[in-house]
Amino acid sequence: MSECGVAIQFVRSAIVSTETAGTDVRREMRDLPLWPELTSPGVTRLGCEQTVAVMRVLVRLTGDELLRLGPRPVPQGTFRMISLGLIHAPDLRAALDRLVTFASITTGYTRSRLVVDGDTCRIEIAAEPADEVRPLAVELMLTFVHRFSAWLVGQRLPLTGLDMPFAEPDYSAEYTSIFGRQPSFDAPVASISFPARLLSAPVVREEPELISYISRSPSDLINQRDYGTTTADRVRKVLERGDLTHRERADQVAARLSISVQHMRRLLRQEGTSFQHVREEVLRDLAVDGLRHGRESIDEISYRLGFSEPSAFRRAFTRWVGSPPGEYRHSLTSGG
Repeated sequence: MSECGVAIQFVRSAIVSTETAGTDVRREMRDLPLWPELTSPGVTRLGCEQTVAVMRVLVRLTGDELLRLGPRPVPQGTFRMISLGLIHAPDLRAALDRLVTFASITTGYTRSRLVVDGDTCRIEIAAEPADEVRPLAVELMLTFVHRFSAWLVGQRLPLTGLDMPFAEPDYSAEYTSIFGRQPSFDAPVASISFPARLLSAPVVREEPELISYISRSPSDLINQRDYGTTTADRVRKVLERGDLTHRERADQVAARLSISVQHMRRLLRQEGTSFQHVREEVLRDLAVDGLRHGRESIDEISYRLGFSEPSAFRRAFTRWVGSPPGEYRHSLTSGG
């Protein structure tokens, strides 16, 4: 499976936001091997493990697990303390009750709450009205709540709602790959919603598993999209494991999944994506990996990914990342 990619805007936003909070990040990070990628205008995505490395540096430099972006400082070790308080909850409802309580006490998001309204459960992450809403802090909090909750119960938590309390950013298309759906912007409060029936899901993790999870942090939060198998994930795996020199049609992939192509397309629509979108994501990530590792020529990558001619690959890559593959590869080695 290819290495996943994180939009560079998120990583650069973390660096800029941390510097705004008073830390000279650039001085500390200039000697890192990945610094050229962080600063090159031609780079649009960063590998997940590289993103983990950056986030660990930022947490170390700030001494704050929310990078000094939250309403109050969040000392290192807070995530460990909160998660140890959740691991022995009997089910997801109890775990989320504890989570919003702990978040209110430790992070400054004092108005956080769990709301059950009929068939829908909503988790709101909110601070006092006078506190500044920092988009990156909200994104980090919601990502943690969503992905750690899914890990606790060992299953996917498909979101039925996602609200962001700020204006739509220029990287908003990336939210689908993070949360599985597009948000509503300029909302009164940050929140995620999912079916209330999932609240009865038992917590299936044990404390030794949690200790291992914490030791890898934030690797799993970044690498693991969720802990179930979506149709998009299944389609992605079929495409990644297939012979990309011969493009598989939607009906061929559906046959491998033992479902009709109409049902597959319907399930993908319900997840906020499409067969073409998933296929292009796979090709984009494989292309970026190939250019980053530098062992193949652009023509060889083009052939491996099933393009009829290199010019078609160059056009597609430029559409995906905003720059031609040759320029992108050059930016990785030159630092812009």
